[in-house]
Amino acid sequence: MKMLMIICPENRQEEVRAIIAKHDVRGYSEIQNVLGEGATGKHLGTHVFPGKSVLVFTVVAASKKEELVQALKEYHESLFEGEGLRVFALPVESLF
Repeated sequence: MKMLMIICPENRQEEVRAIIAKHDVRGYSEIQNVLGEGATGKHLGTHVFPGKSVLVFTVVAASKKEELVQALKEYHESLFEGEGLRVFALPVESLF
């Protein structure tokens, strides 16, 4: 099992949800109003550094991980320059 952590711009969360659903992933959690700094700059929700992100967590089988990561990578390539989308895959040691 793998946990995917998907960080996307706040205004793109519906599209990310649609990609997740299209790949038959039914369980996920979201954290709204994520602030931070990275390759696309600071996103602090202020006038000086506008923008916020959403963090989406989902746990999938290793075989599903490759499929979903590829779909998110293709989606990332369609975004405007400066729109950050990051996907991290982490091992899941136990699940209940």
